[in-house]
Amino acid sequence: MLASCALSSEDQQQLRSNSDLPNPLKAEVIAIQDGDTIELKFIYSGKKAGRRMGKPVRIRFLHINCPERKMPFYSNAKQFTSEKCFRKTVSIRHKGEFDKYGRLLGEVVLPDGKVLNKELVKKGLAVHFKKYSKDQEYANLEIAAKKQKIGIWSQPGIQFGQL
Repeated sequence: MLASCALSSEDQQQLRSNSDLPNPLKAEVIAIQDGDTIELKFIYSGKKAGRRMGKPVRIRFLHINCPERKMPFYSNAKQFTSEKCFRKTVSIRHKGEFDKYGRLLGEVVLPDGKVLNKELVKKGLAVHFKKYSKDQEYANLEIAAKKQKIGIWSQPGIQFGQL
């Protein structure tokens, strides 16, 4: 069951009868959890959302992993994500898959058409999350960032492969 904060009550009734998320899902970003997780102004009540059922949808960025709290470049990644999408309407490309925390897995397409997930890797603020992604474009973006020694790759002797 779906409902969106940004829709009229008539539109919400129509969505409530639909068990699938729109794809792409378009909504305003209302919170930045960290570099690779955002929250949308969109309520999802489908069972796949688990403990997040009936709450604003959280998006976990596919293909990438940003530094965690207390790691180098954590704040940089979170700030970059915030600057690019906070209070803006974004499109989420997804396959309707949720992680164990009830976050929808997807790619964030910014108003200018760029994919935020890729931009984070290009800037050295995220790694290609090889454990869950075999996408060659993300692998190539990480290789390029490493060669340029930017962001997390500017830190000698620090291993970020398993972020």
